[in-house]
Order: sequence, then structure tokens, then C-alpha cells
Amino acid sequence: MKQEYVNPFLTPAQMVWQKEFGCPLKVKNAEAVSHQYTTDDITAIIGISGKLEGNVLYGFSQDLVVQIVKRMVGEDFDARDPMSLSALGEIANVITGNAATQLAATGYPCDISPPVILEPVGATLTSGISKQIQVTSESEMGLLRVRIGLGENTKESRNAA
Repeated sequence: MKQEYVNPFLTPAQMVWQKEFGCPLKVKNAEAVSHQYTTDDITAIIGISGKLEGNVLYGFSQDLVVQIVKRMVGEDFDARDPMSLSALGEIANVITGNAATQLAATGYPCDISPPVILEPVGATLTSGISKQIQVTSESEMGLLRVRIGLGENTKESRNAA
């Protein structure tokens, strides 16, 4: 997987964290990972299609979810409350939407699907994209794991030619 597919997700995530939560989000590490993923406490998945295709997965701990919702809404909610899950989907959607805009500006126009939220920690997901990058970022609220599995859509590339 190309670095140029990953970088467009970093700045939007940092901007969302600063704007919505008032704290910086700093990249802790990035690593190549396999096509299998074990879900975090709560995982938001957004599909990407167009010139690029694949998925972006956002992994959240329960503690991070509680912090996110408290800062967004100003109240304490259980991590699995519908309000909390909706907030996570919105955060993932905003980051991915901004990344899609940046990808389009670099020649990779793509669409995103609505977020899907998975709650069971420890579920194993397998992707058809064998080379993926997981970026772990940290803030005073906790760790955010973003797993990016994107590849060029060969049908889309041939149709554009």
C-alpha cells in the first residue's frame, strides 16, 4: 500500500481532534499490518470506492469513547449508548470525508460509505487488501487506531483510460 493513500488521513484526524476535543492528536507509530484485524472495544468501519477501494477502520477503547462523547455533548454517556455510537460514526465520517477530499485532489477521486459500528471486542475481520497500514495516535484522552486498507481499483483505472 502506498504512503500517499495514508497521509491524507493524518491531518484530518488531527484537525478533528483539535477542533472537536480541544486537544492535540499526535502520531505515535505507523506499521504495516496483515489483512486480518481484531476489533477494538468499538470499531467504526467506512468503505471507500472509486479510483481507490477498501476500508478504513477506526478503533476506540471504551474509555476513549466516553471522553469523546463527554467533550462533544457535555454529558457522560455509556460507551455503548446510541448517542455514543452515533458520535463515533460521525467522527469517523468527518475524518474519512476530509481524507477523500485530499485523495481526490491528488488524483484519486473516491466515495465513502456510511459508517458501520462493530461493538464486539476481539472479532476477527479479514480484508482482501493484503497490505495495510495501522496508524496509532495518542492524545490526552487516549489512543486512536486507524487501519487503512486501500488499493487501486483496476476496473476504475481501465474505464478512465
